[in-house]
Amino acid sequence: MEIQIEMRDMATPYLKSLVENNPKWLASALKSAAWKTQRAVKSGIQSGSPGGHPYSPLMPNKMRRSLESVLGGNVKSRYNPMGRLRMAVGYDSSKADMGVVTVGWLSHSAVYLGGKQQEGYSITVTDSLRRAFAAAGIKLGAGKTQLEVKSRPTFDPMMPVVRPIASKAVEAKLLSYVLGNNSRSSAASTRIYKVYK
Repeated sequence: MEIQIEMRDMATPYLKSLVENNPKWLASALKSAAWKTQRAVKSGIQSGSPGGHPYSPLMPNKMRRSLESVLGGNVKSRYNPMGRLRMAVGYDSSKADMGVVTVGWLSHSAVYLGGKQQEGYSITVTDSLRRAFAAAGIKLGAGKTQLEVKSRPTFDPMMPVVRPIASKAVEAKLLSYVLGNNSRSSAASTRIYKVYK
């Protein structure tokens, strides 16, 4: 899942000619929109409620801490449903000159983990898992063969939020160039990001 920001030309002939004669303006404006969009998506993930739609609840904290201690994991008092996946959201501006930038996952592993989280998945209850739950004081029914992890949609709920953000960012940037702003900010890093599907 990803978000594509595209320039759809509905401008006046004057603005259209300005953009056509200054293609770097459009590329710069789209990069600005992508940067603001990825920040909004990251903020939505961190809040646990992207686009105002709360993620499905996790296992209760007391139960989760007991299970983590039995499994020898790092016992945390608080846990974000998407973990650190917000750090794996970025944007690909390699096609900005063609009028398209893409916001999405920055690695194959993030696509896999983010996809699982967004779609939901099930875990088979093995004997060792059943024993771990029992040691943590969590009783699983004898007929329980699967644990279901509910879906946690992230990108789709953010679409109504990021659409106006991206649109305003493009408009503001283009308007600033029309009004004489000839400087474009230079990237803080030379790294080129790629978004994976």
